[in-house]
Amino acid sequence: METLESRAVPLDASAAALADAPARADAAPMSLSRVLTLLRLLAAQPAGLTLAQLCPMLGAPKTSVHALLRGLLSEGYVQRDGVMHRLGPQSFVLGAALVSARSLAAMAVPFLHAAQARSGETVVLAVIDRSARTLTYVEVAESQQLVRYSVPVGTTRPLYATSAGRVLLAHQDPAWLAEYLRTVELRPLTAKTLTDQRQLARVIKRTREQGWGSTLGEVTSDVAGFAAPVFEHDGRVDAAIIVAAPLDRGRAAAQRLTAAAQEAAAGLSKALGYAARHSPAPGKARETA
Repeated sequence: METLESRAVPLDASAAALADAPARADAAPMSLSRVLTLLRLLAAQPAGLTLAQLCPMLGAPKTSVHALLRGLLSEGYVQRDGVMHRLGPQSFVLGAALVSARSLAAMAVPFLHAAQARSGETVVLAVIDRSARTLTYVEVAESQQLVRYSVPVGTTRPLYATSAGRVLLAHQDPAWLAEYLRTVELRPLTAKTLTDQRQLARVIKRTREQGWGSTLGEVTSDVAGFAAPVFEHDGRVDAAIIVAAPLDRGRAAAQRLTAAAQEAAAGLSKALGYAARHSPAPGKARETA
């Protein structure tokens, strides 16, 4: 695994010498640091700052700060109005995305760990990527058992073959879902992967009605998954919680693991401000393919 190590800089090195030495090995980290500092300065001053004001704040010469601003302007992270520089639209897009993903994952942690303690199995928070038509695991509370399901944060999965994916599909806009079902390629990942569009549509309908989804060996042949939807305050579903276990253990404890997923998802939904009219009662999970 690669690590980043900070390089020592002599205390008597001038700011100008550091800024004007792009060939040095520490030039890139210095530039990145200045970009982040510049964005933080602009974020603290909504009315904007001039080039002349930014230079002493950054401890850098005008030529270096101007070069940083030019690059940020071209990408939309900074905008200019006369001599004033302010945060641009891309800064807000990036900030909103980071806050949304990180705040959801951070809020989910206690619910994931409670479900892990209750179930004894690995519990995962998954979020949908509608443009890629996949889901991504953004937080994991791993089982402490010797034999367990283990998956790294950042892993992506197809929506059609996973318990969480089917839960997410079941709560999407009907037009988006219809287009997905019409165009998705149902590639078999194991011998049990569901590859029939009409059957998938029936499973998604049933998943919405019962309030949870399950798969047994459809993505990984020896893994069972049980998932429930996480509702935003407005009823939108962008995330799901999965309890995943080795196949035989999951099959034997399907009802208990389904209930653990539902309880965690309901708790997180409430924390997000969702007030459910009713919650489906935990049911016994069954194989869907």
